[in-house]
Amino acid sequence: MAPSEQQTQEPDDPGGGVVRTFVRNGVEIEIQPYSEEDTNNFSAHGSHGPAHPKETHSDKAASGGKSKASSSLGAAASPPRDESLGATIITEIQQAEYICLVCTGEIDQDSKVWSCQECYRVYDLECIKDWAIRGSSTSKTNKAWKCPNCKFESKKLPSKFTCWCGKVRNPERNLLMPFSCGSLCNYKYLDCIHRCLEPCHPGKHPTCGATGPVMKCQCGKEKRQLPCLITPYKKGWKCESECNKVLCDLKHKCNKGCHSGACGKCQKKVDYKCYCGDTKLRGRCSKRVPIKCVGIDGKKSWIGGGSCGKRKKYYYDCGEHYKVLECQPPPDKLEVSKCKFSPDVITTCYCGKTEMSNGLNFEKRTRCTDPVPECDNICNKLLPCGCHCKFKCHAGECRCVSIFAITCACGHEQFSVPCKYAQSDQRPHCRHKCSALLSCRKHYHRKECCEFEQVALERERAKKKAIRNNLKTNVRDDIMSIEAAHICTQVCNRTKSCGVHQCQAMCHSGPCEVCLESTNDDLVCHCGKTVIPAPVRCGTELVCHEQCTRLKECGHPPERHECHSDNESCPKCTAFVMKPCDCGAKVDLPGIMCSQTRVSCGKMCQVPKKCGHPCLRTCSAKCTKEGVHAAPRDCQNMCQKVRLSCPHTCKLKCHLDKVGKSVNCDIVKCNENVTIGCACGNEKKKKQVKCGASVDNATAIGTILECDESCAAAKRDAQLRNAFGIDGAAAASSAIAALDESDSLYSDFVVETYAKQKKWCCNIENVVRTFIEDYNLQIENDIESPKRTHHFPAMTLPQRQYVHELCTAFGLYTESQDQEPRRSVFIVITRLTKLPSATVGDYLEMLELKKQEQSQVKELTQQEIDDALYNAIVIQDLFFGVTKEDIERELLQKEEMKDFVIQWIKESTFVLFNPANFKSMDADSEKQLSTLVSSFRTVLREKSLAFDCKMCLVDYSASYLLKIDRKSSRESSEPASSIAKKNQDKNTFNVLQNEEMSMQS
Repeated sequence: MAPSEQQTQEPDDPGGGVVRTFVRNGVEIEIQPYSEEDTNNFSAHGSHGPAHPKETHSDKAASGGKSKASSSLGAAASPPRDESLGATIITEIQQAEYICLVCTGEIDQDSKVWSCQECYRVYDLECIKDWAIRGSSTSKTNKAWKCPNCKFESKKLPSKFTCWCGKVRNPERNLLMPFSCGSLCNYKYLDCIHRCLEPCHPGKHPTCGATGPVMKCQCGKEKRQLPCLITPYKKGWKCESECNKVLCDLKHKCNKGCHSGACGKCQKKVDYKCYCGDTKLRGRCSKRVPIKCVGIDGKKSWIGGGSCGKRKKYYYDCGEHYKVLECQPPPDKLEVSKCKFSPDVITTCYCGKTEMSNGLNFEKRTRCTDPVPECDNICNKLLPCGCHCKFKCHAGECRCVSIFAITCACGHEQFSVPCKYAQSDQRPHCRHKCSALLSCRKHYHRKECCEFEQVALERERAKKKAIRNNLKTNVRDDIMSIEAAHICTQVCNRTKSCGVHQCQAMCHSGPCEVCLESTNDDLVCHCGKTVIPAPVRCGTELVCHEQCTRLKECGHPPERHECHSDNESCPKCTAFVMKPCDCGAKVDLPGIMCSQTRVSCGKMCQVPKKCGHPCLRTCSAKCTKEGVHAAPRDCQNMCQKVRLSCPHTCKLKCHLDKVGKSVNCDIVKCNENVTIGCACGNEKKKKQVKCGASVDNATAIGTILECDESCAAAKRDAQLRNAFGIDGAAAASSAIAALDESDSLYSDFVVETYAKQKKWCCNIENVVRTFIEDYNLQIENDIESPKRTHHFPAMTLPQRQYVHELCTAFGLYTESQDQEPRRSVFIVITRLTKLPSATVGDYLEMLELKKQEQSQVKELTQQEIDDALYNAIVIQDLFFGVTKEDIERELLQKEEMKDFVIQWIKESTFVLFNPANFKSMDADSEKQLSTLVSSFRTVLREKSLAFDCKMCLVDYSASYLLKIDRKSSRESSEPASSIAKKNQDKNTFNVLQNEEMSMQS
């Protein structure tokens, strides 16, 4: 029995038996004992008719019949029985004509069946079981499936073959009623107390036609019995009597009539006085709260029913002060007899810490109107909030001014708030947005100051920890543990697997449910040989294995392939034809597939873009026909533009018209290596540094280092090596050779290359000279930024070497850049730049002239050399650091030596001669030279300028020593260069010793 039912027993009625009474849904129901008269009445009324299990008995249209009942107790006509559904099922099964909707096969008496309890459709057991497991309506998430006929969803798999009522498993064969057990159906109706008394049957249950139980009215004063079909089980029935129960102290009665439950409060409106007695009020009787009130004088009394809301003054005995009270029974006379400000009542200051009798500065109060003195102490009274008053002793109410630091709702920020706000249930809100994931695992909450953020983050940490520990988690438990604020309420709106419809469920994790949409049209392939009859579920793919019959637009025979939908295209045509290329350069390219739309001849567009780089599109119609070339923003070439701050090229990718990049190449510092050195050309001081040029920094090219002691040491070391003829002297003195005016202007490679390619070399030299002259002209004209750099076009390695060595003679800085075959040379004017006195051509002529003179010297016979007179004085083996100027200052300062000159021959060897007569010497001139040798030797040794000086014979160009005045004739006959080398002793002391011996002799 349900909890809402209460059963009682009453004494036996006159007919015998026990009368049972119970309350159902708030309605008292009485069941009379069984009698034969009731049985006869039941037979007269007929048996049950068919009814849907979920239908109510008040729904007469669904049962197929109509019933009428009068408001008074009377007999009801039995409704006709509708046996169409059950009879049809039995008849078709007996005749083996009932069709299973799953397999479309016939069901007979030997089949094992299952019946849907919603629509009563009968299916073959194996078919409906397979449909529930693998059918198109089966959900992949909760394994629920739907009836093919009524789409009623169920999670229980049909696995048992039972009779129609479900009591007997595997029922015996029944020819009269197939699959029936023969017992009573005994189905319990949902809306009444009776059961179905039909034998085990298919289809709907008949409508209950029995007589209902005896029911009391809602107030319980009367009883009635109606047919079960119209018996009001839920609402009950009402009699025509009044309730008349007393509701209040004023003896008001209930006038609701027959009703169930309590009568409720009295709703009658009455007039009554307020508590203070000044106002008459009118309201519902149940709203009164009666209180006996007596006037302050004790003479007048009344019954007050409520408050009028007014405030009333009650004066003390002083007549000055009063007490204000809201509407309430008047106070006792003793309460207002003595003034609360009387000196007898108030004996302390306002805070209560100082007695008036102890206060030195307090004036004595004699009346209640005298002011109460204030002390200098802090009030410190305990406030209702728990704090203490921080004001000085004062009159009036205390108020709290405390400030507390509390956290916001999410706990992310702290705020300073007054005590009143802190005592309330409110919390300040910060601007921090919640970072918790919603239940869909795709969206974030993002609500400002979410109070559940920390809870969500802790839940996520626990979930990750469980995953790390390989603990299994239930998806349902995870969903149920999510806070309500973090449940995503958005619509999913993702496209389902069918690709047409969108998921209308709430945003969720994982895949969407399968699409349940369907169409009533048959699904037919293009060739018409494969058909899927309706209904066709959305997303169903039609697979036809017949050959496709579509024709190609080009007219070529189609390739063999299976039939497909219109969304798929046929295989491309593979026939080879001749087609023109896209750019139009070639009109008859052979071997092109018919379906190929992009035909390229491989030719690249070389038209420069705005950035200066070529377009480089491969065979494009946009370039040739439309004239639209690639945009600079898509250029991937290296910039390669010459920087403004230095002669190097930009090593960045093309940055013209690029978002976030400057057009200026000098915005980035140059990282190329450059070579710098000192003015003397010391190789040891040369070093590699970064160029460093940018918008704000100048380039390091042309930087001249200051010469230091190492440069002077290198120069002395070179002179020492030359003096002693030590190996490697030539290599060591190469850094100093450029300082000597008599050294060669150009290298041997430059001279040899010029001799082979005069025209090209002359053009290069003219370019260099013109460049330097233009620079000098710009300097003379005071131009602010004269051009200091020049870039040559790309050259081969020998050509670049010629430019490097040629520009070295001009004192220019040279450097090669780029990669082969675009490697080129640029030159930069520095502080050491100069114009050589002779061009390469002039220098080549001078060399040829010297060669002719050398050949003439070689043609002289030894006899002619021996017979020739000495015409010069040779000064050999200069001391370290002695220069030509030092010798001229000591030897040519006399008047008789003003016509003589000193000329360098080689290494530390000089010659002194008279240019006017050294080509036509006589005996007197030779004797004069002999006299000068003796005096010069003394001066050279005393001044520590050189080791020795002797008479010699030089050629007419004063460049070669033909013979030296020595004792041995063999030495004089040898060439001058070999004579000097052999005469040089490796030991300096031996040289000095030989010289002294020769002087003594």
